[in-house]
Amino acid sequence: MNWETIYLHLKKNGLDVYSLGQHKGKCLTPYLVLRDNGKNRRRGIEKPEYEVLLYYPADHYSEFSGYIDRVKCAMNGLYPCLILKEDEQPHYLDAQVDGYMTSLIYQGTKVSKVNRI
Repeated sequence: MNWETIYLHLKKNGLDVYSLGQHKGKCLTPYLVLRDNGKNRRRGIEKPEYEVLLYYPADHYSEFSGYIDRVKCAMNGLYPCLILKEDEQPHYLDAQVDGYMTSLIYQGTKVSKVNRI
C-alpha cells in the first residue's frame, strides 16, 4: 500500500483529494488532503502511516459528521491492507480556509526491503 494507491482509491470513490500544498483558496466544497506521515521499521517490518485531513465549509458544520463517515467508508475498502490507527481528531475551524478540519490516521504493514540479505 502506498500514497498513490490511497489517493487513486479516494478519487475513484468520488472524493475531492489533494496532496499537501495543492489546494488553494477557501473551503467552498468538502475536500481531503492526503499526507504521508513516514514509516516505522522494526525487525524487518515497515509500518507506513498516512493521514487524511478532512476539510468542510464553515457554514455547513452540521453536515461534517456525515462527510467523515463517508470518508471512513471509502477508506474501509482498503482494509486489511490499511487500518484506522487514530480515529477522528478534534474538530477545529481553520480560519485560513474558512472551513472545519479534522483528520484520520491510517497504518499499513509490509515486509521491509531494507536490511535484507
